[in-house]
Amino acid sequence: MLKSFFKIFTIFPRNELRYCVLIVVCMVFGGVLEAVGIGAILPLISVMGQPDFLENNHVAMQCADLLHIRTHTELIVFMALGLVVLYVLKNTYLTWMINLQARFSMRQQVYYSNQLMASYLYKPYVYHLDHNSATLLRNVNSVGTAVFANILMPTFALMAETITAFAIWIMLVFVDAFTAILVAGFMGAMIYVVMKAFRRKIVRQGELQMAYASEYIKWVNQGLGAIKETKVTGKEGYFLDRFSEAYIVFGNAYRIFQVFVQTPKLLIESLVISSLLLLIVVKLLLGNAPMEIVPLLGVLALAAFRLMPSANRMVAISNSIKFQMPFFEELYDELIEIKARRSKENASVPPCGEAALSFNESIQISEVYFQYPHTERKILDGISLDFPKGAFVGVTGASGAGKTTFIDILLGLMKPDQGKIEVDGQDIWKNIDGWRNMLAYVPQSIYLIDGSIRENIALGISEDRIDDDHIERVLRMAELDTFVKELPDGVETEVGERGVKLSGGQRQRIGIARALYLNPQILVLDEATSALDSETEQNITDTILKLKGQITIIAVAHRTSTLESCDIRVHFSEGKAGYTA
Repeated sequence: MLKSFFKIFTIFPRNELRYCVLIVVCMVFGGVLEAVGIGAILPLISVMGQPDFLENNHVAMQCADLLHIRTHTELIVFMALGLVVLYVLKNTYLTWMINLQARFSMRQQVYYSNQLMASYLYKPYVYHLDHNSATLLRNVNSVGTAVFANILMPTFALMAETITAFAIWIMLVFVDAFTAILVAGFMGAMIYVVMKAFRRKIVRQGELQMAYASEYIKWVNQGLGAIKETKVTGKEGYFLDRFSEAYIVFGNAYRIFQVFVQTPKLLIESLVISSLLLLIVVKLLLGNAPMEIVPLLGVLALAAFRLMPSANRMVAISNSIKFQMPFFEELYDELIEIKARRSKENASVPPCGEAALSFNESIQISEVYFQYPHTERKILDGISLDFPKGAFVGVTGASGAGKTTFIDILLGLMKPDQGKIEVDGQDIWKNIDGWRNMLAYVPQSIYLIDGSIRENIALGISEDRIDDDHIERVLRMAELDTFVKELPDGVETEVGERGVKLSGGQRQRIGIARALYLNPQILVLDEATSALDSETEQNITDTILKLKGQITIIAVAHRTSTLESCDIRVHFSEGKAGYTA
């Protein structure tokens, strides 16, 4: 069990572990302060029960004289005020210690969340073909909530409660060893039995919540992601039902977990109070006078008052950690990878290659083969092509012929199993960043962020670096300038989530303007107009044709008019590709 609890510390590099050691040392001191705070009550209770305490204690009388204390009442007042100061200092220190833990946890949470997000963003394109975005979203969220907020901080709290309980127990040993050993044995056995009884059930509920967290997020993404079609087809109920089914399982897992958390608390409370009362009975039966056990009873009551919540929290915290462990276990390998990079002080962003490649002659595709994992068929079977600089290349072929895969490889999203792509004899995979700096891409469906037209055209460019003159130029090139000028807010007009306030043609033109803003040498169009109506498609095709000769254009196209304007036509069929007239 302890191995599972402290497994989280294995994800930290050595310098962060030293910080953890500092926190533990601070917690030990905090536990000592808690014990001293409780133990200091005993002298006060003892003195209050002895009106002649000063007269009968020579050392106490001398100390009282130094402090100008003359009466028994003044002594009690002094001791009471001293306890007030002690408790204020103790609780101030404990507050500082909690803040120290929280700062450490938040620093790790921010770092690992950023790194995990970076890790997913920089994963190869094929990785995202095999992983649902809802799962990745859940993981990025879970690393902050489940791992650090719900495991690391509770682990610190568990350590603090354990240290405090041990310190209080040591104090009780000095007061009454027999009673202290009895209390420790009883409470230890009680906590062990309670935790053992609920452990497997809690882990199971954690596994269910983890599984259905990504499931309900998936249905939120899918239902809202296609809201227009959802409403037109009246499918709101379908997505709501799928979401409800997943969320009910998710919510039930958490509900059952809460029952498991609260039940041990009630059991422990009942047993501790009963045990304290039984202890009084036993002491009386053994011949102790009631007044003899009052000081001990006062300390035990105060200790029980402090230890009972500690025992409750220890059980609740350990159960909470177990509940969240499935999230942590699933992310563990990725977090260890991040730790390795962190230890080497690597940047989150992969290093760039050379600033640029030279492109003066042609792009050469030589004997390119590609086959998706776990499939038998070669999607690309020995493709060899040559595209001169400035050419307009039209790519055609039936669905599944390999066009999209070829474009993905050309964009550097996937690496061929065999073969090379070179520009002026330079292998693009030896400088993939330089190659991508030459490219711009316009897909069939343009993704727009919930921002202004200006922000969407200069996507990824910081506000202070946006060239507004260049924005105007690309708006004219994409034939959007007239439309934008007629808008009340011009380029600052908000487009809505995924560009819902714009027509399909307007979104596509913004995609073209975005591509042109990059000043590309090569423009890749992947069926960029196929989803539009004939008139809009023709208008955008005409816009693209005006770029002919200025840059190299590689377009997956269907319209005859577009193909007629191409310098080179390439037809794909069953993994093969060849030039056509």
